[in-house]
Amino acid sequence: MPAHWVEVKGTQVKIEITVELSRSRLDTEEAIQVALNEAGCLASREALRYFDTDGRPLQIGPELWRTKGRQPKRYQTPYGEVELDRHVYQRSGGGQTYCPLEREARSVITSTPRFAKQVSSKFAQGAARDVQRDLAENHARPVAVSYLQRLSEAIGTVVQAKEADWE
Repeated sequence: MPAHWVEVKGTQVKIEITVELSRSRLDTEEAIQVALNEAGCLASREALRYFDTDGRPLQIGPELWRTKGRQPKRYQTPYGEVELDRHVYQRSGGGQTYCPLEREARSVITSTPRFAKQVSSKFAQGAARDVQRDLAENHARPVAVSYLQRLSEAIGTVVQAKEADWE
């Protein structure tokens, strides 16, 4: 495991990475990428946790929402996929659920804003398979084409909504 926690203190995280050097420069650079991605995943998981609630009931309009407890969810980050248990809320009568973390962290589907920005930028240059290949080859970041397509569509919807606001 090339990356591990050293300490979490308030809003700061300290992570240590270890990289095995090789006589092959390419192998060394790939080991560096793996270690940095692992450290990025550790930091991203903690950054997402920072946006979660403490589980107390929420008053939204006239309704009281209560947590269903912490539930696992996978999020896509520039460094890899991270899984996190976060609070999900629901009204007492059931129905739709609400996850404050996803709203506060500005998630797009299950992507962090930076990953959504990277994917959007890459889509401007090519199709989904091109984006998939670029992420895998240049960022050691495997992602399914179907997810990239859904994310691109969601980003387009956000842009269209913003464009309407600008007019």
